Amino acid sequence: MIKVALVGCGTMGRTHAQGYRNISNAQVVAVCDIQEEKGRSMAESLGAKYYSDYEKMLEEIEVDIVDLCIPTYMHKEFALKAMDLKRHVFCEKPLAITEEDGLSMITKAEEMGVKFSVGHVVRFFPAYKKAVETVETGRIGTPKLIRTTRNGAYPSWSWQDWYSNYECSGGPLLDLVIHDFDWIIHHFGDVERVFAKSLNGRIKGQDHCLVTLRLKNGLVAHVEGSWAYPTGARFGSSFEIVGTSGQIEYDSIESSSIKKQINDGHFVSTIENPLKPSDEPYTQELQEFINAVIEDRPPTITGSQALKALKVALAAIESSKTGKSVQL
Repeated sequence: MIKVALVGCGTMGRTHAQGYRNISNAQVVAVCDIQEEKGRSMAESLGAKYYSDYEKMLEEIEVDIVDLCIPTYMHKEFALKAMDLKRHVFCEKPLAITEEDGLSMITKAEEMGVKFSVGHVVRFFPAYKKAVETVETGRIGTPKLIRTTRNGAYPSWSWQDWYSNYECSGGPLLDLVIHDFDWIIHHFGDVERVFAKSLNGRIKGQDHCLVTLRLKNGLVAHVEGSWAYPTGARFGSSFEIVGTSGQIEYDSIESSSIKKQINDGHFVSTIENPLKPSDEPYTQELQEFINAVIEDRPPTITGSQALKALKVALAAIESSKTGKSVQL
């Protein structure tokens, strides 16, 4: 049985906790959060021990994996402390707040011989997986254009409103659309040039960004992300993949299906929602990392892969500030 320490009991911590409940070969044995009420409540629900002190937890309890569901600017410090004790680390996305921080985490994991992965969970979402599978069949030809959106209200529920401080969160360019950057890079190719426009947090609690990516293989991707929707608005994501002989469309708010428009006709392919808890995307990404630890192999999503998405996000932030494209 793989023993896990879950650090952070906010939205993502609760999501990961539910994921572990669906996994049979891992158990959360420790929960850490400085907010005692939240931490104790989660620990009790998982049958785990509660800690308010991270270093004390690492010293006192033997675990195989430390799962970090904490603000981005804390990732480096917490990850390095766990890795120094030869704990495997699963870290929520994005990898880090700076490229230097990300590199230090990757290097430390390699030095200590531990597994390290980052939660780019969109790779496990059914519609996104099915779209990639469809592209790989060649049914829509060679992809030439991708459009993605990821829109919702500002996450005002965060601890100490840390999302509003872009030195801590990076704003939607780093925290939100990095999901799409990772998905595009991993499945369609590396990025060579980035151009972005954004409000850059000038209005607290509202931001909207538009990013154009030019991939090395010539494909163009348009990525849109928003924290400007009204409070309570339904979060939604969408994508279009346009190929030389057809296209694929998906909108999470409209339906759970993806639509394929082929030059010689039109048909719809339905993507079913997970039929059982183990099929849930967050459960799948955690199970995959646990399997990597057990099987002593690289995880599906490595720190180096996450670094590529981070570099694109940081380039987008730079472009949005200077008004100029950034060459990678």
